[in-house]
Amino acid sequence: MPDGCAQIIARGTDGAMCHCIRRADGTWTGCERLAGYNGAPAFSGPDLAITGLPDGSSQVPAIGLDGMVYHRVRRPDGTWTGFRPPRGMNTPALGARAVDVAGMPDGSAQVVAVGRDGRAWHDTRRPDGSWTGFARIPGPNGRDAFSAGQVHITAPRDGTAHVAAISAG
Repeated sequence: MPDGCAQIIARGTDGAMCHCIRRADGTWTGCERLAGYNGAPAFSGPDLAITGLPDGSSQVPAIGLDGMVYHRVRRPDGTWTGFRPPRGMNTPALGARAVDVAGMPDGSAQVVAVGRDGRAWHDTRRPDGSWTGFARIPGPNGRDAFSAGQVHITAPRDGTAHVAAISAG
């Protein structure tokens, strides 16, 4: 993060997602449970990710117990938005089983997911908070959708994003 801290998000043994911060001086905050979707006391689900952005905010995509992708923002002042689902492709939300995110130098966030269909999907959250919408990532031949069991994304300082997908079979 720009202030030298690191943020961690984890799923506890009870399934609830927690967030904590390692400050620049090496001390830690306590872990805080993340409030759930639609007023649930805690967010639970099978997968989650976090990335920091140049403005000091953090982006958190996660998969809920219903199998849908949700997203929330931790603002630079430490307050949170609620979890909301980004739109799927021609659907209100994307069902998925794995998710990852990378923060870009321009303030956007690149989100990748393995959909319920076993294909790799990508969406961009622009700096203004709008989304491009999930689209399938092309496979090795450039046409067919890429099959994946896991997917990860990273953002080097040059402004490109690199996706690594582990084939489902």
